[in-house]
Amino acid sequence: MEEKTKAPFWKPALIYGLIVGFVSILVSVIFYFLGLSLSRWTSWVSLAVTVVVLVYVLLAYRNEYLGGYASYGKIFLMSLAVGIISSILGAIYTYLLYNVIDPEMADKTRIMAEEGIMNNKRLTESMKEDWIERMDGRFTTAKMVRTALIWGIIISTILGLIISAFVKKEEKIPAQVS
Repeated sequence: MEEKTKAPFWKPALIYGLIVGFVSILVSVIFYFLGLSLSRWTSWVSLAVTVVVLVYVLLAYRNEYLGGYASYGKIFLMSLAVGIISSILGAIYTYLLYNVIDPEMADKTRIMAEEGIMNNKRLTESMKEDWIERMDGRFTTAKMVRTALIWGIIISTILGLIISAFVKKEEKIPAQVS
């Protein structure tokens, strides 16, 4: 019987995590310079780009490091590691965006959120005031970075659970004839 060698994990996880993170940041920077960073539809475009890049890196991992075959668990663990690394990178970018690149971005985001609440016809005036009161303090840099990190990992985990089901490729073991 052949003995299988153990495929590397952390080096490709770091490389692929950096790729996913930098592509996500690049998309965000493009939207920022186009003045579209506060548009809601850009989140969907960013998510679609992330899905495509994540599928690409998981397929690359399966083909380059695992000989073309991988179980759901191996692919999911890689997607989880890639998601954590890219989320850390995204949180660093969020910090730089709100502190260095555009310190007024937090106020712009808060104002946009308040306008969305005030324009919501389904909410009563007291509900609107309550929502705006709850938003106070949520638009600090520390909370935005923490939110970016936590939600980045959550979204990456959900995407990883789904994408891994499609990227896995089990090796077929031929039946032995007695």
